[in-house]
Amino acid sequence: MKLPRPYSLQSKFLIGLIMTSVAIGGLLLAGFSYHMRQVLEREVEDKAAMVLAQVDAVQQYVRRVLRPRMYDVLDDTFIIEAMSSSFISRNIMDGVAEHSPTRHLYRRVAIGARNPKFEADRRERDLVEYFRAHPDKKVWQGFTDIDGIEHFVMARPVVFAKSCLHCHGKPGDAPEQVLALYGDRGFGHIENSIGGVDSVGLPVSASVAHMQDTIMSYLAVFAIAALIYLGATNIIFKRIVANNVRLLTASFRRNFSDDKGVELVRELEKGDEIGQMISGIEKLGDYLYETREQLQRYTNDLEVMVEERTEKLAEQAEARSADVRLFVRLLAGSSKSGSRHELWEATLPHIVERFGLERAVYVCTFYSKRHYSWPHSDVPPDLPDNWVKLLTDSMPHIEKDRAFIPVESSVGNAEGLLCLYHRSGSAFAEQDGEVFQALGRQLGIAADNIMALDSIVRNNANMHAIFEGITEPLLLVDESGNPVVVNEAARRLGLDLSEGMVQDGNIISLLCANVSGDNDCDISKSLNLNEVISREVSLPNGRSFALSIYPVAESGGSRNSQAAVYVHETTQQKRMLAHMTQAEKLATVGKLASGLAHEINNPLGVILCYAKLLKKGLPEGQTGEDVDVIVKHTRQAQNVLKNLLSFARPKVGNDGTVSLPEVIGSLVDVFRVQAESQHATLSADTAGEVPPVPVDTQALEHIMANLIINALDAIPDRDGRIDIRTAYDTLAEEVVVTVCDNGPGIAEKDHKFIFDPFYTTKEVNKGSGLGLSIVFGFMSDLGGSVMADNQNTGGARFTLRFPVAGTEAT
Repeated sequence: MKLPRPYSLQSKFLIGLIMTSVAIGGLLLAGFSYHMRQVLEREVEDKAAMVLAQVDAVQQYVRRVLRPRMYDVLDDTFIIEAMSSSFISRNIMDGVAEHSPTRHLYRRVAIGARNPKFEADRRERDLVEYFRAHPDKKVWQGFTDIDGIEHFVMARPVVFAKSCLHCHGKPGDAPEQVLALYGDRGFGHIENSIGGVDSVGLPVSASVAHMQDTIMSYLAVFAIAALIYLGATNIIFKRIVANNVRLLTASFRRNFSDDKGVELVRELEKGDEIGQMISGIEKLGDYLYETREQLQRYTNDLEVMVEERTEKLAEQAEARSADVRLFVRLLAGSSKSGSRHELWEATLPHIVERFGLERAVYVCTFYSKRHYSWPHSDVPPDLPDNWVKLLTDSMPHIEKDRAFIPVESSVGNAEGLLCLYHRSGSAFAEQDGEVFQALGRQLGIAADNIMALDSIVRNNANMHAIFEGITEPLLLVDESGNPVVVNEAARRLGLDLSEGMVQDGNIISLLCANVSGDNDCDISKSLNLNEVISREVSLPNGRSFALSIYPVAESGGSRNSQAAVYVHETTQQKRMLAHMTQAEKLATVGKLASGLAHEINNPLGVILCYAKLLKKGLPEGQTGEDVDVIVKHTRQAQNVLKNLLSFARPKVGNDGTVSLPEVIGSLVDVFRVQAESQHATLSADTAGEVPPVPVDTQALEHIMANLIINALDAIPDRDGRIDIRTAYDTLAEEVVVTVCDNGPGIAEKDHKFIFDPFYTTKEVNKGSGLGLSIVFGFMSDLGGSVMADNQNTGGARFTLRFPVAGTEAT
């Protein structure tokens, strides 16, 4: 193979490649060495941590399991081989080190060690001093030389805890076996002091040597690959670059065949191929210089023609630039205009300025000849006789000093004529025709947009006024139930239901959160079926709403994607209907109960009186017990009649006022004894300030007593609980009292009957079924309300709402 000349381009390229390869190899060697060192450090660090974890496991087992068990078996006898965590961990780790391929060194040493064999050496003393000076440091690790071999060492402090002072504190507290074995060495330590270190040393010399062998192997592979790469690159460079450069230099040799040329070629061959080509180009440059002198003469003649053409092009460019600025100004003016008058006030001055006109006039209505002029003038423009044809042809008409431009948004849809008048002595150019046509089209589109925008704004304002004027919540929602437009009533309802969290009027998510199905109150169903759907929604807080869903079809759409939702709250209507129904029941049953109570009560009094007289005249025995049965059941019948009389009582007076917390507190004190006898808790939370309510004290006591007695009957025999709370609802101006228990709650089948007279869920002879009816009647007479439901955590909850004194009850 023929070697390249030392000064050739190919030789220089090879030398550069070799130097680059050496530099890359050096960087790769350094990076690989650093990476291998990091891998080695992580590996030995993990191994050292594993050894220390084994030590911790052994010591924890000795302290928590083995030592307590040995004390249980041997009383106070201390066996160091089975009860000393340090002794056992050292022996176990020494055995592990003998059979481990890592040949690690484990040392647990101390300053003033009990066993001299484990006294800390100089290096270990330095570690103890390091941990004492840095109490926040838990581990020290690094490379160090041990007996001439490089080791990775991980050390941690040995801290004497309170449990360690039994053997390392005072000699008098230590086991006798320890004193007998070591004497008075290893004592005097205090709690939480650092007296030694646990350390693990892993030899790394062999690993380092293996790492170096690996690096050298990779280096050899890289060297071989670099040689192959240099050879291939040399061949490719020779074929693609060097040979083609030689062909170029050969062509220079052929062009210099005289003696001077031969001598010049020999001088060129002393350099590389690029140098030869540069020299040849310099010679060629001399020839080109002579040629350029000839061309210069032709150029001088062309300069005059070019300057004339350039002036014309500059004028045209300036005109087009002015046209662009004009259209930008017209666009800005039209975007700020709200009416046609404002449009022409904003655009006509710019047109006059652009073309240097004397006057610009726009005629917008040809029947009335209404026009807009700049400068302002009431004199109408003089139109050409063929102005109708100009509008029909949709083409501008340009005379010497006048131009008439149809203003239209599309061909054949002209709405006016723009008239331009030049100053005396000036004339329009021929190329202005296309600009004028574009100008008329632009102005026509702007006028149409203003009309459309004005119509949209008026319609939108009317729709907004109608939409917001509806007092009931009204929403326009998409097919997922998300609001698109909501009125003020919907926003207020959203704030009310979410306690101020939902501010965008998205009440569908609040009303339909617990509705089965798609959780969108049948909005998707209404859209799919294209039918109006009405449904009722009841919330856990007792409020109810009627929803009417109307599908809204998109313009030109094949399916419904939006719906109008009208929401009407029916809570008050339902409550009023329930109250009316209940009142009718009470009125009917009250009349019957009143008559029966008076008719039956007198015979029962006679029976009770004669039963007592009969008992006094009878000796003790079975006959006396039978009379007691008569007395007992007679009193029970009288209690039932008493409830009937209360049920059929006249209306409660509410002329005076009473403090709810005081009355409830006294009732709780009365019934607390009965609650404690049932192993139950009765509590009242009346800490908040509430205003007085217009209710008679006796009626309030009767109401609360009935609710407390029902709760005591419902709670379990053990761990029963009754909670009474009072609060003030500032929005409704009502005092709210809740009575909650942890009983079984109200069954769904019983919920709508619990306030009916004589309806009871208690066992026979345990209740008359009139207690809650009486409560309902009292609250109705007071202008308040009572509601019953179940708590989320279980148990029944009765909510009483009393009107505040001085306010009109609703």
